[in-house]
Amino acid sequence: MAYRLPTWIITCDISQPPAAGIVGIPPGPYRITGQICQLTYGHRVNVVSTGGTVQVGVLALCMNLLLPPRTDIRGPQDTTSFDMVQVPSGSGRWYSVAAVDDIGKGFTNEHRSASIYAVSGSWVPPYP
Repeated sequence: MAYRLPTWIITCDISQPPAAGIVGIPPGPYRITGQICQLTYGHRVNVVSTGGTVQVGVLALCMNLLLPPRTDIRGPQDTTSFDMVQVPSGSGRWYSVAAVDDIGKGFTNEHRSASIYAVSGSWVPPYP
């Protein structure tokens, strides 16, 4: 199977939360608007997590946001703050970025992946 770049069929808006390190919907203007992307499961698997082995966790459905190489999206490894992302752009569907790394670094199919989870209590039904 040949590896290829994802198809970029939607856009997203990327910005830092209203306060560094605090999950929340960022006020505009956003750092990046109209960024091409793809919202998908990682290899079509559900990555629900229940937390650690000692403490009771909270269920969280994580998604993968695939982006072109070197897209400025920031995870918790950032020195200032992780990002919040609205996918698709203008939808009101806000996610917190849980991790960011590159896929296929140095190869022709290189792209960026952000593991994201929906911000609790932020979506207005019915979901767009």
